[in-house]
Amino acid sequence: MTTRQNTNKCNPFLVSNQVKEILTQKGFSSLFNYSDYDYFKNQCKNAFNKAVAIAELFIQEATQEKNDFNEYIF
Repeated sequence: MTTRQNTNKCNPFLVSNQVKEILTQKGFSSLFNYSDYDYFKNQCKNAFNKAVAIAELFIQEATQEKNDFNEYIF
């Protein structure tokens, strides 16, 4: 008998999805990539709230030109 694994990747409780949501809310959704995510995840393995800590590291590494609001004309 074989078992089937659920391959549904749309789980809101995954840390990566939480990090993406935090970055989107703060206007830095274009910063997210999985290679940096894995690196930051290893750095924040002892953090109380891993998603917030990882998102903060993404934002610290970002430059002012790499946010979502630069596409808009004010």
